Amino acid sequence: MPRVSKVKNITTERNMDDEFLNRTKDTTFSPVFILGLHRSGTTILYRMLNETRNFDVLTLYHVLNFDRLLYDSVNNVVDGEKRKINQVLHEKGITNRKTDDVAVTSEYEHEYVYVFSERDYPRKLTEDNKELFELLCKKIKYLSGDGKPLLLKNPYDYGNFLFIKKMYPHAKFVFIQRNPLDVISSTMKLWKTRLKVRDEFVCLYSKESVAMYRNPLLLLCYRLFFTLRFPIGVFEVFWRVKTGADYYLKNIHGLPRTDYISIRYEDLCEKPNQVITHVLQFLGMKSEKKFNGYIKPRKLKLEPEVSFLNKFIYKRMKAYFDTFGYKP
Repeated sequence: MPRVSKVKNITTERNMDDEFLNRTKDTTFSPVFILGLHRSGTTILYRMLNETRNFDVLTLYHVLNFDRLLYDSVNNVVDGEKRKINQVLHEKGITNRKTDDVAVTSEYEHEYVYVFSERDYPRKLTEDNKELFELLCKKIKYLSGDGKPLLLKNPYDYGNFLFIKKMYPHAKFVFIQRNPLDVISSTMKLWKTRLKVRDEFVCLYSKESVAMYRNPLLLLCYRLFFTLRFPIGVFEVFWRVKTGADYYLKNIHGLPRTDYISIRYEDLCEKPNQVITHVLQFLGMKSEKKFNGYIKPRKLKLEPEVSFLNKFIYKRMKAYFDTFGYKP
């Protein structure tokens, strides 16, 4: 029988870090969470804030090598492991995320949900995966060896911030909002792109995606659900967006006003320097980094099914539209 490590579901056969875990026992972390709906701009905000050099972040390397991060550091093979990841990306022809052209390397700013889901934990922070989450944070901080805050993102936690605040009273939150029509449309476009052809990048870190592509029947079901001329999946996406937005509106006042800031994706695109400066000031930071021309302007066209449901979506999410100044 393999010896089970302190974090359940991870055995010594997969986990090269077991003998080094004591090195992180005194490691602390100060979390800053970027939270928003899926396809609301969390990735680009994460990257921009990371480029100010004020934070430590979770990367593709951390996700893929989670079970050996301490081993890599102790044995001075971190750079070599990152080169291996970059070589895999090169061999597979992966230069960016197919869904939005965001460039990817071993340093790609990633979501901690994939540390959870790959080990069959809930996708959002819960009591069940809290120990795993804290171990991840401690490993990242141990590798960095600095006193910077730890910047993290996971859209699944957009409707979970009160629990996070209860678990980590000193946590700070950066919320990003986006027009729900664009969020839903972008999500539908992502599914259509991902279901058309195997996405090699997502298959690197998601066993669920690998299983989907390997199962013709399952793949067909997903395609019928999300890619028909008028797919049923649009209602599922709408429901998730509405549920997240409703939670935010109902519970945001449960956070101390000094612990969160809320920005709009549209403002980030239009005036990136001012918005990033505003976020950094909220966190007591500054940066000389400029983001002029960082986000290429795009003329967004709603997916047909979203355009058709325009009034339906607006009527049922009017409070959110009005709160953030969006129009149908």
